[in-house]
Amino acid sequence: MRGGLALLGSIVLMFVMGFGISMDVDDLTYAVLDRDQTTLSQNYALNLSGSRYFVEKPPIADYDDLDRRMRNGELSLAIEIPPGFARDVQRGTQVQIGAWVNGAMPQRAETVQGYVQGIHQGWLVEQARAQYGATVTAPASVETRFRYNPDVKSLPAMVPAVIPLLLLMLPAMLTALAVVREKELGSIINLYVTPVTRTEFLLGKQAPYVVLAMINFGLLALLAVTVFDVPITGSFTTLALATLVYCIVSTGIGLLASTFTKSQIAAMFFTMIGTMLPAIQFAGMINPVSSLKGSGRFIGEIFPTTHMLIISRGVFSKALGLADLHAAFWPLLVAVPVVLGATVLLLRKQDT
Repeated sequence: MRGGLALLGSIVLMFVMGFGISMDVDDLTYAVLDRDQTTLSQNYALNLSGSRYFVEKPPIADYDDLDRRMRNGELSLAIEIPPGFARDVQRGTQVQIGAWVNGAMPQRAETVQGYVQGIHQGWLVEQARAQYGATVTAPASVETRFRYNPDVKSLPAMVPAVIPLLLLMLPAMLTALAVVREKELGSIINLYVTPVTRTEFLLGKQAPYVVLAMINFGLLALLAVTVFDVPITGSFTTLALATLVYCIVSTGIGLLASTFTKSQIAAMFFTMIGTMLPAIQFAGMINPVSSLKGSGRFIGEIFPTTHMLIISRGVFSKALGLADLHAAFWPLLVAVPVVLGATVLLLRKQDT
């Protein structure tokens, strides 16, 4: 048994790390706020749209539109071209182009900044050669500003991400061990001589760990605010509601793992593989889901932690509420009947 777990674990880890670990930052969504509306400003915007790193979205109407679309996660980058851009460049007057970068993930934000600076320098060289026939320093520069995390510190990005990770791994593991321990002791046989149904038994096992996970969430949120100095800028009620649904999903994953494991060691192994590794590698904790490819991207899109990370970071860093995060709630709500239903169906199949 242990030898099989060791071999299977190595294979699973190889797939998870091979597909999940990626330092590429691709498919960055951006939009342009063009206040100049000239041929030269449009040429600058087209320079970005031709890059393989960026995906262009509809133009930004004003600052309110910019703020709304960056807050809801639609944009990772917003470029602001000031009025008089073409006139000032042709006259040789210094002009600054604004680059608003989502700083909620510092590593990604710095990568975006590097991409923008590189594309900007390439455009300057191209314009200088077209106008002067040689490489000349043009009087235009990019002024980068990071939103939601102006100092680009790691704690405001990592603390809101660690909370969903812990609330996935520990409740799932404890719930699985609670059921498997009864299998090892043989006390689960008592279930067959009582009028309690399989569903009632599972819900009875799950409920205490959901309550325990919510208490744990309160302590983690308190530590985030007091010890790590990461304030909750959005709706705490929204975060608590999402956490409740998320804890039901995480304990449901533990119940699902307990249905096909017969020892506590195996239960710990499968819950560890099924929770912590996908949450770290595929859910966008370190690498954005948009940078993943193939099956890794698919897992990232459907895994519950992906959407809980969006909610947690949105409430902590972006001052978002339920109205702003409703799109991330639906996948969590759908995951509840899927996980619990799969557990009940698997139990009934084993009984037959």
